[in-house]
Amino acid sequence: MNKAVFDEVSVLWAEHLGQPFPGMGEAFADFVLADAYMAGIVTSYVGSQRGEIDAEQRRILSSCARDLRRVLRRVRGREARRFVARSVAIADLILGRVTVADRHDQ
Repeated sequence: MNKAVFDEVSVLWAEHLGQPFPGMGEAFADFVLADAYMAGIVTSYVGSQRGEIDAEQRRILSSCARDLRRVLRRVRGREARRFVARSVAIADLILGRVTVADRHDQ
């Protein structure tokens, strides 16, 4: 387990859970579906205290990240974009597509 990634995901996930869904217009339905699938995986990842997911969860999370990127391109409004971008960041961190350092350099 990469402790820095685990800690970053834990913080981002807590922030995500503490925020209400912002208005997203027509993209809302697509976001909710991807977010629901992702929620189970991230909850498992964080709750395990080991920061691990299995191959099937990885496949689903990768699909969710792809869908969330599509939603992000369609969403307008700072709060909505931040909300979706945080979901993408969580998925990318767990999948190893970005590092904690990459995120903080942005």
